[in-house]
Amino acid sequence: MLYGLSVTVVKDDQAVSKLREVAGCFVMITNVPQKGEGSYDSKAILKTYKDQYGIEQNFGFLKDPVIVNSIFLKKPERIEVLGLVLLLSLLVWRLIEREMRQYIEREKRDLPGWKKRRTTRPTTFMLTTKFQGVMIIKVGNIRKLNKPLTEQQGEYLLALNVNPDVFVNPRAG
Repeated sequence: MLYGLSVTVVKDDQAVSKLREVAGCFVMITNVPQKGEGSYDSKAILKTYKDQYGIEQNFGFLKDPVIVNSIFLKKPERIEVLGLVLLLSLLVWRLIEREMRQYIEREKRDLPGWKKRRTTRPTTFMLTTKFQGVMIIKVGNIRKLNKPLTEQQGEYLLALNVNPDVFVNPRAG
C-alpha cells in the first residue's frame, strides 16, 4: 500500500497579527537618556541590549507575558526603582552562584544537583529548590525550624559559608 498526503498551507492573517503584536512587546529598563548629550534612541538601546547575551539570558523572565502584563508603573521614578531592584536581585543571584562555584573549585568537591545527581556547576535556582520546604516557626521570641535541615541543605550552607543557625538566630550569620 502507498499513502499520499496533499496539503495546502493557508495564512491566518488574524493569528499572525496577534503573534506579531505579542512579539513586538519588549520590556527594556535603562537609565540612558533619550535626549541630550550621551543619548541613544530606543532602537540603538535595544540593539546594544540584544548584543549582551548574559543580560538577555538573565532577564528573560521579564519578557514572560504573565510578568509583563502584571507590571504597570505610571511614574518614571517607579520604573527606575523597579529596574534597580531587579539589578540588585540579579547581582545577589549571581554572587550566590559564584560563591558556590568557587567553593567547589577550592575544595575539589561537588554539590547536590538535580535528580539525586551531584554537580560541579550548581545554580542559584538549584539552591532555592533545595530550601523550598524550610519553615521557621516563631512562638514569642523563640524561633525553630519545622524540621531539621537535610544533609543537602547543609552542604549548600557550607558552600556559602553560612551558619545553619541563621534560620533560628538571625544574628548567627
